[in-house]
Amino acid sequence: MSDAVRAPWPHIILIYLIGVFGMMVVSAALPALGGIAREFHPPSPATIGWVMSIPALAAAVASLAVGWLVDRFGDRRMMILGSLLVLLGDGGVVTSTSMDLLLGWRVTAGLGYVCMVVAAVTMISRLTSGRARIAALALWSTVIPASFVVASLYGAVVGHGAGWRTVFLLHGGGVALLTLLALVRLPGRPAEEPTRSRLDGIGLVLRSPWPYALGASFAAAAFLQTGFVATLPRLLASGIGASEAQVHSFNALAMICNMVGAFSFGLLYNRGLKPWQMGFGAVLLCGAAGLGLVLAPTNLALAILMNCALMFGLGILVGMWALLPAVTPSPQTTGATSGLITQITLLGVLFGPPAAFNALHAGPEMMLIFLGAALAASMVGWPIWRRNHDPVQRSSFITDRSISNGSAAL
Repeated sequence: MSDAVRAPWPHIILIYLIGVFGMMVVSAALPALGGIAREFHPPSPATIGWVMSIPALAAAVASLAVGWLVDRFGDRRMMILGSLLVLLGDGGVVTSTSMDLLLGWRVTAGLGYVCMVVAAVTMISRLTSGRARIAALALWSTVIPASFVVASLYGAVVGHGAGWRTVFLLHGGGVALLTLLALVRLPGRPAEEPTRSRLDGIGLVLRSPWPYALGASFAAAAFLQTGFVATLPRLLASGIGASEAQVHSFNALAMICNMVGAFSFGLLYNRGLKPWQMGFGAVLLCGAAGLGLVLAPTNLALAILMNCALMFGLGILVGMWALLPAVTPSPQTTGATSGLITQITLLGVLFGPPAAFNALHAGPEMMLIFLGAALAASMVGWPIWRRNHDPVQRSSFITDRSISNGSAAL
């Protein structure tokens, strides 16, 4: 508890950077896709899409199990293990001589990535409390857009002049440096804190409805976000004649707005604004901005404004990672809870782009259905938004008695 009282922000920033580089296992491939396609000549464009997304698939399958391992063996150990797997995966990608080998090493990196990010959010929860925890988890919720911003900057500055292997070498170098800093600076779990020898923690998490509800809300937001990011170039090309390069350039600005929205949730929550007020306002903002984008704005400036508003609103919804303690059955199951939420969230990441492309192909009416369905699904978090009012105290929907009874039942 002394670590939580101190709320060591240098540690939190280091953990955040580790999370960003963990997420970059997916996004760092973005500026390398063209070079990979030119070298390996894959049989279909979908194969190149898998180069980027297959680590997320590995995470969507393994996050819950990794969360239990974090609870069982400790966040710091699993973070280091994940970093080593990412280094192994990046090294394998750099030395790959075929597309099959490259995809296999991307799966290895994906397993490392999920170890890093689940361990990181668990460590943040362990080292913080009260308002500091809310702010730290809100900061954590920006890791996905931050990773895409870094990847986009790399692609804009050096991506075209360097070979595609360079991006994986640089990413591996960053992960190695952060791993060394983690070994030196980040504290492990206190010795007096017992490790769990049974599957009681994961069973308790699986029986609670609240991690599913929060994860489903995040998945809906991720579904909408990745869908619009993927289809916006075609949507605006047909609507106002915008070029793909123009859309990609202001997508980076939109990702920054997404980060601002996510972090704003923690700041406003700490100042007393209710989660349901921010959540409902974000849904209305996303609905208005998405409606404008689908119905084609009259000029590029208006499209930029609407896209930034959409991503800001989605950032607020994803910023509700700050409510993680409220859906965690017990402090000892934080890893499993964050793993389950991550796993559900990534289903939205996986299915958002193909669903959006199908809707775009079917016409504006289907795009509006895509928008409305995603926003309606995000409202599944409403009971959680309504019942979280005190950012200072750790709240839970499961009382101490029910935790004790649930553990005894297992």
